[in-house]
Amino acid sequence: MTPTLSIIRTFAAPVGAVFRAWTDPDRMRDWLAPAPCDVVEVAADPRVGGAYRLVVRDPHGNTHVTHGEYRELVPDTRLVATWVYEGPFHTDPYPTLLTVDFRPIDAGTTEVTLRHDQLITQEDREGNREGWRLCFAKLDLLLAAER
Repeated sequence: MTPTLSIIRTFAAPVGAVFRAWTDPDRMRDWLAPAPCDVVEVAADPRVGGAYRLVVRDPHGNTHVTHGEYRELVPDTRLVATWVYEGPFHTDPYPTLLTVDFRPIDAGTTEVTLRHDQLITQEDREGNREGWRLCFAKLDLLLAAER
């Protein structure tokens, strides 16, 4: 059995704004890299069968690329995509599966349930847990700035 990562997080923003942050390339650029890294290139075609690609640069100048294909998109409700990381942490990239469910709690609050499946090792799971924690901190700032 491969390690799975599950995170439930609440954001002080309407569900539409949170969903857009996951699918709009301009918004993805602002948060979808753990601090202190920056997204330097992003492309996304958010439709079933569409692809996305993120190029991230860390403070040491290393390049990290994540790419995949959207498998399911239900606006303001669910996003499912493959997630393939290529960079210095993995010389042999492999596909994982990312499922993100969005649930409005009220008009200005959204619960996000992220499930990251098919991680090969416990180290991958814990590394991704920290990466998502840092990304979600940036997402909080982006959503607060949009209010």
